[in-house]
Parts: sequence; structure tokens; C-alpha cells
Amino acid sequence: MSPSPSEKRRGWHWSDYWRGGRTDVMTVQTAAGPVAFDTEPIWANWFQTFDTGAHLLDLATGNGQVAGYASGAAAASGKTFAITGVDYADVEAAGARLTADCRLLGGVALEKLPFPAASFDGASSQFGIEYADTRPALQELGRVLKPGGRALMLIHHSDSVITLQTAEQIAAYDAVLGKSGAIRHARRAFTAHLKGVPAAVAEDALRSSVQQAVARLERTAAFEPVRYFVSYLEDLARGVASYEPTSALARLDVFEAGNAAWRHRQQSQTLAALDEPGRELFIQRAARAGLALTERTDLKDAGGQLIGWRAAFLNS
Repeated sequence: MSPSPSEKRRGWHWSDYWRGGRTDVMTVQTAAGPVAFDTEPIWANWFQTFDTGAHLLDLATGNGQVAGYASGAAAASGKTFAITGVDYADVEAAGARLTADCRLLGGVALEKLPFPAASFDGASSQFGIEYADTRPALQELGRVLKPGGRALMLIHHSDSVITLQTAEQIAAYDAVLGKSGAIRHARRAFTAHLKGVPAAVAEDALRSSVQQAVARLERTAAFEPVRYFVSYLEDLARGVASYEPTSALARLDVFEAGNAAWRHRQQSQTLAALDEPGRELFIQRAARAGLALTERTDLKDAGGQLIGWRAAFLNS
């Protein structure tokens, strides 16, 4: 049985995601499939405003996408930067894919940054800082930025297409598998085969629960993630006896962990997204940390869809 989320280390639901080489969390579902929102022009323009030798900090760096953009901006303008990315997930492996001017540190809470005061000329956050406890995280950001240091943040918006689609996917998952016992029945069936005892009742229960899940699927984009989970269970239900029980139980552990991680990431995103009062509170907390707001705009894609909001700050 996989550990419950409460038993896992902080950031467990992101560690495997980034370790798998994923590059973004800003996908928008379209009729043609998921489309990633390209933020590279935003970051390239901003990083090029720093002088050579600048020390830059990327908060909630993930696989270091934004740190890589900083490195690319430096190379394009003939500059050198020292770039550090931090994340509470395990991201060191992702750092090996970046250039020598970037280092990624995992296991770092934004609420307690492991750097001396006034260490950085600039800080970036791409859909990251809002996942933290923003009061201490902003205090820490104000502490490690140099006087006159700048920060740019792209932040999840409660009304963005990303947040709304994420909420729809969670609702679809709950409607299809939220009360399903399919994984439990599958585990019982394979355990029975492993022990050499009758498994007919568990197999029937598995097939019944999967059939019910299939019947709840709808042909909309919101149901695509849960459709994948159901298809996996369908495959198991069609031929329990054809799988080696020990291997099947191990695969179920991996499947259940991945299932839980996906759902936890989705829930985390919707909870992190800021509505208008949340954005005002964020700005107030930044001000109390010595970070003065210098820019606040909505972030939209080429089709005019709201993606998030952009906020820039200057450290006093």
C-alpha cells in the first residue's frame, strides 16, 4: 500500500513530476489537445535588464525552466549571471540538465531561505510563490534581496483558464472515481491470486466498479485525465489472471501514487490561485516585507484568455 499524502515528505507530489523531465505547469486544454503557455519572452526581456555579474534567485524553480531562461538571456547579451533555483521538491537531478551558471537546490522552503541577507540582485517566481505561506515567504524574499533588488512574479489567478480547467478536471475525477473502489478491488483480487485463494468475488467487484466508472465518463476535455486512469483499470479488469500477482501489486502501488500525486497537484493549484482580495493581501504582505509594487497586470495568451497575473516589486 502506498503511503498516504500525510505520510509523505513535503513536495512529494512535485518531486516525481519534475524528475520525469516535465517543463511546465501552465497548460491550457484546447480542442487540439493541451497547449503550454510560452513565458520565455517575458523572462528573456526581464533578465536582460540586469547587469553582468548579477546574482539571481528563482523561487519554486521546478525543473529550472526559468533559471534556464535567465542563462539564455545572459548568453544572448554577452553577460554572465550566477543563478540559483530553489524548490521544496527534489530538483537537483533537473539541475544537471542546465548550464554551469545555474544551480538548483531541493528541499528548500520559501518560508526559510538558506541565504544571507542581501544576497541577490533579482528574484523570479513562475507560478510558485503563491503555493507557499506568503507572509513569511515574502519576508524572506525581502531579506535576501539587496536594497534596490527587483522581483518579477507570474502568479496563478483564480479566474484564469488554467485554474478553471483544473477545477473542472478535479470535478470530473471525483464524478468518475471519487467513490469508486476499483483500486481496492484490484488489490484484493491480485492478493487473492498471490495467496492462491478464490478471487472471483473481488474480480467481479473490480469489473463492476470499472464499468460504473466508464459509464460516468463524458466526452469533454475535463474528463481526459480521469479517462487515462480508467483505461488503466479497464485493462486490469479484463484479465486479472493474466498478470503475475506480485508485479501487478507493485504496478498498482505506482499507479495509486501517481494518481494521488496528480490529484494533489491539481488541488494545490486551485488553492494557491489568488482572487482579488487574495491579490490585495499579497501586495500588502509584500509591502510589509519592504517590497514596493511597481507593476501589476493581467497575463493573457494570444487568444486573449486569462493565464494569470504579473506583479513586479522593488526592494527598499
